[in-house]
Amino acid sequence: MSRGRPFAIAGLVLGLLLTAAPPAPAAAPAEDPRDVRLKEISERLADLERSLQGVNAQLEAASRAADLARSDVNRLQDRVKILEAGKPTGGETAAASVTPAPTVTSQPQVSPPAPTAVPSTAAPVATAEDGLTRGRKQLQGGDPAGAEATLTNWLAASPGDPRTAEGTYLRGRARALQSAWPDAASDYIAALKGWPATWWAPDAVVELARSLARLGKTAESCQSLAELSTRYPTAPEGARKRAAAISVQARCGI
Repeated sequence: MSRGRPFAIAGLVLGLLLTAAPPAPAAAPAEDPRDVRLKEISERLADLERSLQGVNAQLEAASRAADLARSDVNRLQDRVKILEAGKPTGGETAAASVTPAPTVTSQPQVSPPAPTAVPSTAAPVATAEDGLTRGRKQLQGGDPAGAEATLTNWLAASPGDPRTAEGTYLRGRARALQSAWPDAASDYIAALKGWPATWWAPDAVVELARSLARLGKTAESCQSLAELSTRYPTAPEGARKRAAAISVQARCGI
């Protein structure tokens, strides 16, 4: 064998190694189905939050417009009262025209006796607790308009009370009973900030979905109902049944 033959064979082997196809890259590990599900849930929650923010902005605009309208009405009513109070009647005018002038006498003036103090019969000023309790009783007694007024006054006078969220929820119920759906939805959204762990929170979610459905916001209504089982898995049976009925009416499963 010649000396050049082993080098030729080695060169051939090296050439084959250099021209061989590179090894196939290892397959990427399959994504965990649980991670996929968590990602979907996170996206749904983000969509719901954005939708509720949009609805809340619309409700705040409607509320501001309603406040301006009520303010205009109140100003007109005040003007009417002032005009009515300052306008004398016909009998009063006639009596004033024939009233004789008082006669001046020289009798000494006697000071009138001091008035006797009369005990006050005015109702005592309601405390913050009384306002919330009274509003709840008015709502349960079938007086939603009175409950709304009482709770509105209580909320304005108790900004730092830890039960303001409950008072806002109750006012939402009172407004819903009067078919004031934008105001009711606004109250429910405000009461549910932070998803409180309270006895009334599941009901607030259901009633928020009802109000949104009445406003034609069916997608947002269905998203609210989806949050019920996520946020409050132990919601009372009554709340779950009402949620199912609203879901059928809003056609959430279609």
